[in-house]
Amino acid sequence: MAKTQLNDPNTQTKTQAEEADLKGTFIAVLFVGAFLVVTWFGVWGIFVNR
Repeated sequence: MAKTQLNDPNTQTKTQAEEADLKGTFIAVLFVGAFLVVTWFGVWGIFVNR
């Protein structure tokens, strides 16, 4: 029974759909990380100027 589930072609399309969702998640995480870095350097710049 488990072998039929592993060879099911629907599982391959599900895996491909999950990879597309993870790419979008990775891009969103990069944007949030970039925002945090820019904000941190902005606050650091304000601190250094005072």
